[in-house]
Amino acid sequence: MESLVRRFKSAWNHQEFRVYVIESSAVKRFLVVEFILSYLVYKMAFYVCHNDLLAGASTWAGTEGVKRLPMLFRRIAGV
Repeated sequence: MESLVRRFKSAWNHQEFRVYVIESSAVKRFLVVEFILSYLVYKMAFYVCHNDLLAGASTWAGTEGVKRLPMLFRRIAGV
C-alpha cells in the first residue's frame, strides 16, 4: 500500500504544463456529423416511422454508422 501511495505522490510532484492542440477541421467535422447529420437523420426517421423513440434511436445509429463508414471501406478494400 505504501508503494501505491508513494507512486501517486511522486506523480503529483511533477510540474507539467500540457497543451492540447485541436485542429479546426476536426471541430468542424464533429459539428457537422453530430449536429447537422443527426438532425437530418432524426427528421427523416420521424417522417418515416412517426415515433419519437425510434427516431432518436435511428439518429444514434445513423451518426455512429457514418463515423464508422471509412473504417468499413478500408476493411473491404483490404488496406
